[in-house]
Amino acid sequence: MCILVLRTYRHILITLFVSQSFFSPAFSQQKPMLLWFDTPAYQPEQFSYKAKEFTNPFHFEEKGWFEAMPVGNGRLGAMVYGGVFGERIQLNEASLWDGYPRDAANPLSAKALPQVQQLMFDGKIDESEQLAEKTMLGIPLRINPYQSLGDLFIEHLHDKADTVYTQYRRWLSLDSAVAVTQFQMKGVNYRREVFASNTDSVIVIWFSCDKPNNLNLRIKLMREKDAVSSVSTSEPNTIAMQGRIHRLDDKTKKPVGMRFNAYIKAVSNTGKIAVAKNGVMTVKEASELVLYMTAATSYNKKDPSSSCLQIIRKAANQPVTTLFSAHLADYQSLYNRVKINLSAQADPFELPQDKRLARVIKNSFEDPYLSELLFQYGRYLLIASSRKGGLPANLQGIWNQSMNPPWSSDFHININLQMNYMAAEAVNLSECTLPLFSLIDSLAVHGKHTAKMMYNARGWVVHHLTDVFWRTAPADGVVGVWPMGGGWLAHHLFDHYLFSRDQTFLRDRAFPLMKGAAQFYLDFLVPIPEGMPMAGKLVTNPSHSPENAFEKADGSQFQFTYGATMDIQICRELFTSCLQAIDELSTPEKPFDQQFKAELKKALANLAPMQISPRTGILQEWIEDYKEPEIGHRHISHLYSLFPGNLINAQTLDFYAAARKSLERRLKGNPNFATEEAKNRYKSYGSYLDGKSFGGWQSVWIAMMWLRLGEAEEAYKHHQYQLKYGMKPNLFGAAYQLDGTFGSSNVVAEMLLQSNTGALNLLPALPKFWQAGFVSGLRARNGYEVDIRWEKNQLAEAKIISKNGGLCRLLVSKPVKVFLNGQEVATIKNNQNEITFSTQKGDVYTINAAQL
Repeated sequence: MCILVLRTYRHILITLFVSQSFFSPAFSQQKPMLLWFDTPAYQPEQFSYKAKEFTNPFHFEEKGWFEAMPVGNGRLGAMVYGGVFGERIQLNEASLWDGYPRDAANPLSAKALPQVQQLMFDGKIDESEQLAEKTMLGIPLRINPYQSLGDLFIEHLHDKADTVYTQYRRWLSLDSAVAVTQFQMKGVNYRREVFASNTDSVIVIWFSCDKPNNLNLRIKLMREKDAVSSVSTSEPNTIAMQGRIHRLDDKTKKPVGMRFNAYIKAVSNTGKIAVAKNGVMTVKEASELVLYMTAATSYNKKDPSSSCLQIIRKAANQPVTTLFSAHLADYQSLYNRVKINLSAQADPFELPQDKRLARVIKNSFEDPYLSELLFQYGRYLLIASSRKGGLPANLQGIWNQSMNPPWSSDFHININLQMNYMAAEAVNLSECTLPLFSLIDSLAVHGKHTAKMMYNARGWVVHHLTDVFWRTAPADGVVGVWPMGGGWLAHHLFDHYLFSRDQTFLRDRAFPLMKGAAQFYLDFLVPIPEGMPMAGKLVTNPSHSPENAFEKADGSQFQFTYGATMDIQICRELFTSCLQAIDELSTPEKPFDQQFKAELKKALANLAPMQISPRTGILQEWIEDYKEPEIGHRHISHLYSLFPGNLINAQTLDFYAAARKSLERRLKGNPNFATEEAKNRYKSYGSYLDGKSFGGWQSVWIAMMWLRLGEAEEAYKHHQYQLKYGMKPNLFGAAYQLDGTFGSSNVVAEMLLQSNTGALNLLPALPKFWQAGFVSGLRARNGYEVDIRWEKNQLAEAKIISKNGGLCRLLVSKPVKVFLNGQEVATIKNNQNEITFSTQKGDVYTINAAQL
């Protein structure tokens, strides 16, 4: 069996397979984190953009894409297939979108809104929906998609009859962010290494062989449409691709599609390099070769060609060793903050990644290394797709091979974008949230216009999806009339403050955005008319509980409503967070924004309350106790206040119990759904049944809810469902979405540490199967960094670094002692199994389980 270690090879730290006898991991160390395979990712003999993977966006290929390995630097992404005779490296640039900036706000909306609301209150739901469909949808109705940059094809020139190769390995090292392919052919050992440098804004492909002059390659850069490749006229040994997305202005019919360029420059000390006019590069008799690739678009009115040339010239003038060293230092400054080990016995090199995952799928095998790997892989992907100064990670991160991908590979704001970032603060990648906050900055600017034009409201609004042109109007259909995106995004702004306690960020950036979102809801909320249940209470109208429906007493079914529970929970959380922010920013001498505080308090006191169904004991999803036509519906939106919110917790006992019943009921589903739910007005896309989830965002969502309920084994079960049903061989999610992969990092993190109530809860939901282990570098709210070690499923020791000082609250189920520099620290215990102790900024506090 083979393993990987780091060694110096031509002055570059790279990952190599060597004898396993060299590896003897100490349990106090993290294992090597890598996805490795002993076969190449699937590629057709004749590649064609006419294949169904490209012509049908919902054809989810089981091979190829889901076996390839991603690298990225936030702006540029590549999927590395690891071929032998022919290699495909699929390329992306984060800003390359179809479409152009447009004002999609519907000018009919503000005038029609009161009538839409009155029809809703009058019970004329279909009429209300029909009027909303005519007057409240954005123009145009849909957005255009994120697109692939193209494909780099590398052909190994050899005797076609000779197809024998041996000693094949490929792997993606999460520890160094390098994808490596190596094999032996005719006695020559060949290697390819691919990394994406954030510091130099290039993707580097480095080829080498251990016998001189044996690299003979043909290299092409292609795109399905709207681009052409040629020899660069300004840079030697370089392929230049230039293009413009074919998109005409709706009104003027003039070309408005984004322009883009990509350059690939080859450097070799020994080989002969030539580029034909058509852009085909030939390399002969090289011993080593480095390709420097970059791309740029005209997004934000940039000149893509000059941007590329500037980047490529600077990068190519540096030795590849220098580029790699800078890449490694930059990447590891983020990645190395957190280490994890869930089992001393789990062997990273026991099986290739595809076979390792197949064992879980076929046999329900419990593999703690896959949990470690998935945790770190989510962190790796966030570093690779979301860096300061760039765009946030979209539905597919930055990795997309299609011109028309599923769901446009856009920014979905009714769960998916938030799930991409839900782990970032806790897993010590706070900087990776900056692109998300930049997105919110832009949405607030554009959403202010939409709020005024469509709702005659202050503040800013965004609906269920957006793109790089910052669409804020409803899209796709009447289900898109869901103006709650701003409130949910504001959760991330305030959470960033809670983790960091950065008052400058709160005052100058977060609070103005939170206030704008809250002002919209203050104007959008309307009182329930007299004569109706809860008359006078403030509700949203119109409203949805995303994708779910309800059934009235007469058997009629609807999705359009008023005052859905999730809406009210988002409003309540946002108003409460704004009030907390105001208090945090106030001093006795200088109270902060007291007029807005009074407005928030008045609205909060009059918001429609959460309700518990007297019929079922669950938390009501709707303003009335309607029947559920699809009991096992995949969304559980009305538990937003349990997760990601915190208004339902162990201190709100009645709602906490009702949330548990809601989750149990939804997961149990309806065993008679095939007959009882067959005639539902709204189609089901996969109900829960018998307590199972089916991977992706669903398994993450449910696991997080169980974690907040303190149910370790239930959460662990759905984490296992994620591995069994939601993960492809390269740990990408099925259905071309990465939210389940990103979110799984949060599931593992909150099994080991929670701080959503403000108190540190060590090992709050540790699965029994993870009997002994450690984690280091997790972050907690109020400015703490935490290391935890456990044995026999019990806390052994923890270290808490206080980044800001102040009073530390610690939840304990058994007695512990707190030490600073070997001296015991005084603690105070309350009646809720919570101890508190004072901390000083920068000090490290050791928590030891008391020996009874």
